[in-house]
Amino acid sequence: MAEPTGGLATLGINLNMFVAQMINFLIVLGVMWKFAYKPLVKMLDDRTARIDKSMKDADHVEKRVAALEDERKAIVAEARAEAGKMMEMTRNDAEAMKVDLTEKAKREVEKVVANGKAQLKAEQEAMMREARKEIVEIAIQAAKKILANEVDDKKSHSLAEEVVRKMT
Repeated sequence: MAEPTGGLATLGINLNMFVAQMINFLIVLGVMWKFAYKPLVKMLDDRTARIDKSMKDADHVEKRVAALEDERKAIVAEARAEAGKMMEMTRNDAEAMKVDLTEKAKREVEKVVANGKAQLKAEQEAMMREARKEIVEIAIQAAKKILANEVDDKKSHSLAEEVVRKMT
């Protein structure tokens, strides 16, 4: 074979061999592009998408946690306020009940005292009626004795005193 002489030959490049290597390079490049580069790029894109999604989810979770914490604080504050209101209502109810029970007790005591006074008065009146009856009986007996004996003033006084002494 004759050695070509020319521009590329002086550089030591064989044109046929160069074209063959160029075709081999393009074939290898095409195979690598199809079976290595595209899957690798797809895998990296998927991983980037997953990382982005995870970051977004983490931000969302962080925001949700902050919102839940705010909600928890609001609920706790509301519960404390409600508990305070309930304690105040209970305190007021207890105070009202205390006043009511005190008033009822006073009315009951007044009622018992009034009943006691009425009972004492009734007993006193009954005793007075009994005493009047007894005095009337004594007077009648004294008068009978005085009239039965015709007596003077001194004798009538002594008889009356004697009847009264016997009765007491």
